[in-house]
Amino acid sequence: MVQKEKEDLEEITTELELADEDEPVQYKVGDTFYAVPLARAQKLLATSSTEIDEDVTKLEDELSAMKEEMDGLKAHLYARFGRGINLEG
Repeated sequence: MVQKEKEDLEEITTELELADEDEPVQYKVGDTFYAVPLARAQKLLATSSTEIDEDVTKLEDELSAMKEEMDGLKAHLYARFGRGINLEG
């Protein structure tokens, strides 16, 4: 889900590069849209992108730690029960 948000922000950022600087841009905050100048919308998107990148990095680190822990537990169980235990699937 966070990855999808990141992709959406990247797509919106690309779209805003084509926008007219003199026209206000609709920017969504929560469930409400606000008309903001293009420069402000780009700054808000940059901030949101940075936050999403940090969230993605944090989640990837957590996933990596969980995979390492799971591999350690699998190794322990295989050492104890041999190949008679099926931990895949």
